[in-house]
Amino acid sequence: MLNYPHIAQTLNVPDLERRLKAKSRARRLVDIRRALAALLVEQGYSVREIAQELCRPHSTVVHFVQTHGQLFATDSAYQDLFHQLKDATQWQS
Repeated sequence: MLNYPHIAQTLNVPDLERRLKAKSRARRLVDIRRALAALLVEQGYSVREIAQELCRPHSTVVHFVQTHGQLFATDSAYQDLFHQLKDATQWQS
């Protein structure tokens, strides 16, 4: 579903797949998970599929998608991250 090595290179985050699927609540990783969830919903993936991909409960993915809009509207760093991820995953859709 996701090309983790390409995304890791784009964001300059080593070992991204393992770090995203771990239990870390580091803000940067949570923002990456949130943005990826929003992008995958845009690409037509179900919440269940996204939850499995990110190793998270489906309720967490629902929360990510719900909070994405507000964070995108108010946080320019998150906007930049989202656009970087969108560019990195664009060719995968």
